[in-house]
Amino acid sequence: VGSEMCIRDSAGIPDQQEDDPMKKQLILGLTLLLMVAIALGTYFFVDHYQNQKDAEESEKSAALQLTTFNSNDIIKLDLHTPELDYTVEPNDSAEWEAINAADIRINTYYITALCTYGATLTASEDLGPADEETKKSDGLDDPIAITYYTDSAQDTIYIGNQTATKEYFYVMKKGDDHIYLVSSDSAGYLAITKEQLRYRYILQDKDSNICKLSLSHGDDLAYQLEKADSAWIMTEPLQNTVAVDSSQVSSLVTTLIQLQIDDFGAQDVREADYAKYNLDKNCYVFQITQENGDVTTLRFEDYDPLVSSYINCLNEETGEIWRFDSSYVTFLQGKTTTYLLKTVCKVGIDEISAMSIQYNGSYNDRTLSIDTTFGVDYENKKYTCNGTDISTYGDAALTAFQDMFSQVSSLTYTEIQLDSDLPENGTPSLTITYTLKDGTTRIVELVKRDDTTYWARVDGVYTRTIVRQNALSGSGKMLEKYSELMTVISSSAS
Repeated sequence: VGSEMCIRDSAGIPDQQEDDPMKKQLILGLTLLLMVAIALGTYFFVDHYQNQKDAEESEKSAALQLTTFNSNDIIKLDLHTPELDYTVEPNDSAEWEAINAADIRINTYYITALCTYGATLTASEDLGPADEETKKSDGLDDPIAITYYTDSAQDTIYIGNQTATKEYFYVMKKGDDHIYLVSSDSAGYLAITKEQLRYRYILQDKDSNICKLSLSHGDDLAYQLEKADSAWIMTEPLQNTVAVDSSQVSSLVTTLIQLQIDDFGAQDVREADYAKYNLDKNCYVFQITQENGDVTTLRFEDYDPLVSSYINCLNEETGEIWRFDSSYVTFLQGKTTTYLLKTVCKVGIDEISAMSIQYNGSYNDRTLSIDTTFGVDYENKKYTCNGTDISTYGDAALTAFQDMFSQVSSLTYTEIQLDSDLPENGTPSLTITYTLKDGTTRIVELVKRDDTTYWARVDGVYTRTIVRQNALSGSGKMLEKYSELMTVISSSAS
């Protein structure tokens, strides 16, 4: 019997071993299923939590968004501070104007900024509901109020005090009893003052062309410039004897059109009050005349441009004090020569049919006598010297002629003498005669002043400009270029 039991037990061993792998697979499958269930549960929990968190953040962000409208849709604003009440609307020229007040011209660019920053105003923090005491301490009991109107809606924002750190303003909105903190970077533009609302350009009509400019410092007139037939000329202290640098004047005109007042001061200032503002002596007086008849006379205090940051200015027509950053009014340092060309008489080679040069003087420590006439046909690039075609002397001669003409036509002066006595009948040492295409002439003469300088005379009128000898005989100047041309012609002819 014992042997039979052993035999039966031995026969049962393989069946038990066969069941073990199946159990292991079952356990593994259940484990994997459990892990998947846990993972899915975790995912759905995290996803739900994140969605809930995002919803809360979105709700919080929405609560901090105080305004949401397009700034271009704003058609009207009501502006209130403890000192002012204005309603502004755009006029037919799309410029903002106060429709309920005649005492102010509105700064269109500032209203545009109010619209831009007010249209999407976002708070940084919600401080919660306000009580009357909190409103008073935060400057919201009688705040700045801005009401924005569009065709379909309106919103009112209230601006209170700035925080102690200057980082934020206390802000409320109509229909909401909470107080919010809004960054000074945006709310600062909404803290309205009358000065900010005011038109800040010095010219009331920027579209009317400027036709006359003058500057004096104390008793000295620096210049008076006038526009004649679309070209600028100097009428004082020189009477159109030297050509004006039009590009320089155009730059000045642009500066004046764009110039803005930095700050507004006292009004109704009389001459008896000038001393209070350093406007009683040695002042700069700058006057602008426009084609519409407007005249703007600005009296600036005397100042050192290297020291003074801001300077006082009186608008003599309105009697109001303005203040300017001195770096924006550097044109006050202009002199008589600032807006003049540095040439004695600028004539283009394309304007003439002939040019003659007569000179009796020194060059390179020897006496030089010149009496030469050049014919000019610029369109066909044909030039003659005393009747002979310069091209017959070769390309070098043509180049030498063009170089010489460049120096002759750009003869420069070094200074202007306004008070010196002029010679009555000075004999010229140099005469340059330009024959223009219409047959008229322009004659430039240099009359000896001393051993090193000349008075310049154009068409018989002294220009009061002084030309130095080195402008004639210096390296690369007209006498050297003339000599080079004659050397080329002589070499080619021989």
